Amino acid sequence: MVHRGPDEDGFHVGPQVGLAFRRLRIIDLHTGSQPQANEDGRVRVVFNGEIYNHAELRRRLESRGHRFRTRSDTEVLVHLWEDLGPDLVKELNGMFAFAVWDERERTLFAARDRVGIKPLLWTETNDGLAFGSELGCLLELDEADRGVDRTALHHYLSWGAVPAPLTLLHGVHRLPPGHSLTWRDGRISLRRYWHPLGDAPAAPATYAEGCRRLRELIEDSVRLRRVSDVPLGAFLSGGVDSTAIVGALSAQTDDVRTFSIGFADDPVFDETRWAREAARHHGTTHTEEALRADDVRALIPEVLDRLDEPFGSSSLLPAFAVARETRRHVTVALSGDGADELFAGYEKYLGEHYRRWYWRLPAGIRARVVDRAVRGLPVSRDSRLGELGRKANRFLDGVEGDAAERHERWMRFVPAGELAELLGEPVSHPGLDLVRERHADWAAHGGRDDLNRALFTDLSLALPGDMLLKVDHASMLNSLEVRVPFLDHRIVELAMSMPSEWKMRGRHRKRILRDAVRDWLPPSIRRRPKAGFEVPVSEWLKDELRDVFHDTVSGPSSLPLDPNVVRRWHDEHRSGRAERTKILWAVFTLRWWERRAAAKSRSRPSPAAMEVA
Repeated sequence: MVHRGPDEDGFHVGPQVGLAFRRLRIIDLHTGSQPQANEDGRVRVVFNGEIYNHAELRRRLESRGHRFRTRSDTEVLVHLWEDLGPDLVKELNGMFAFAVWDERERTLFAARDRVGIKPLLWTETNDGLAFGSELGCLLELDEADRGVDRTALHHYLSWGAVPAPLTLLHGVHRLPPGHSLTWRDGRISLRRYWHPLGDAPAAPATYAEGCRRLRELIEDSVRLRRVSDVPLGAFLSGGVDSTAIVGALSAQTDDVRTFSIGFADDPVFDETRWAREAARHHGTTHTEEALRADDVRALIPEVLDRLDEPFGSSSLLPAFAVARETRRHVTVALSGDGADELFAGYEKYLGEHYRRWYWRLPAGIRARVVDRAVRGLPVSRDSRLGELGRKANRFLDGVEGDAAERHERWMRFVPAGELAELLGEPVSHPGLDLVRERHADWAAHGGRDDLNRALFTDLSLALPGDMLLKVDHASMLNSLEVRVPFLDHRIVELAMSMPSEWKMRGRHRKRILRDAVRDWLPPSIRRRPKAGFEVPVSEWLKDELRDVFHDTVSGPSSLPLDPNVVRRWHDEHRSGRAERTKILWAVFTLRWWERRAAAKSRSRPSPAAMEVA
């Protein structure tokens, strides 16, 4: 995992534990090496991430008699453990995955941050427990189970992501966000330590108060995330979220560095003019990289060959490109990720709004006029009409059923029946079960707001399993640390307490966020609709990637994917009869990963076959 920490390594080996660490120097460049220990050496820690309130915690711990040997945020963890044990996580404001070994108690305690910014994976072995930041490090174990988990495979082909605690491999687990793991005497226990409604403050009494509190928290979150002993900058796409973060950063410090990428030969996907406008508005030193289609396609083998698990969204490619360019100039970057899940930024949240109007129409009008017209529209991404057709057809696919069914259908890449055809077996709807669990969890904690229920579901499923995993892959492959101010747990708790009409009124989304940061947004960006961070993979699959797609998905496979179905879907996509970009890309990256894993297995002394369990 040198890419995650190219600056140094560190080890501790004891009678019952071995701890290993790769370091990317951010805080305390000279004395922050890991693993770190307390005063008598009985408590040791390895830690990935940042504790943003570490200075405040350090002062409190020193007042209670603890002695510090470094200036790093890591050292607060060992002393907090001495005072609070497992409850130390409640004191932390940060992004983190860490493990504490207590020699006297013969206990290992590991925890992941509240929303899942940093990953932590684990598996049981013949000797106990193994854990790490990436799937690949666990696969170095000779006894690692390399069988593909069938339920996880269904999730991946449905959503492009595998939600925790599953990973694609049977027997390897991802610690869920807001959870801790304790190992003692061979026994493992998991505990949930945070819920966004559990410890949330009272909701603001008025919309104006909500705007004020939200802005103050954004400012304070950015202030905390500015702390660094290495150069820091920010991603800037020119959307509301990244522009707001740059606005808060520019108000606090001079000479802000911002970074964006554009697509020189595809104006539909190019956002550089918006990023330039935002950079001018805030007076930043702006760097942009103009990519051509050939440049992005060339990234495919470079990125996919370095992933130790398949990733179902092509947005990883531009994310990798902007991270690579940013790392040439700085070591830390702020990002606007997370705001869409908190303030209803995605178009799918409009589904419930349009659904109410749809069901008010007479049944005959719905069937003979609306449904027939929508199903007759083109569904490609290469024209406005085709994009309208794609969205309208997706709406109709999820317009029926209860709230959980609608939510899960609008998340899907393909309907359950088509997925069953691909796999050659019935699909058990594991995704629907998960969505129902999240809806019930929301209600059990007092949640009654329908939109916030959907946002909470995405916050706990889609955000850590897709968006944040993408950010971690793209940034860490380039040895870049990315910090996400909107996912400060105080902002998450405030957002979840707000009524839905403060976030979305009619077709207008992210209402309160836009109003809270109004002066940070140029007028054109203030009015600008949400745009995805994507590349034109839909068109590439029809032409430029056609041959590499067929070469990758063809040939022997231990995965239960019907090649005839994949071929038919690709033909339908190329002809424009169906829009299949997401599922085709998910299958493509899955098969790429399988072939690469098989090649690695053949090179091992004791190869293990990949099977579906």
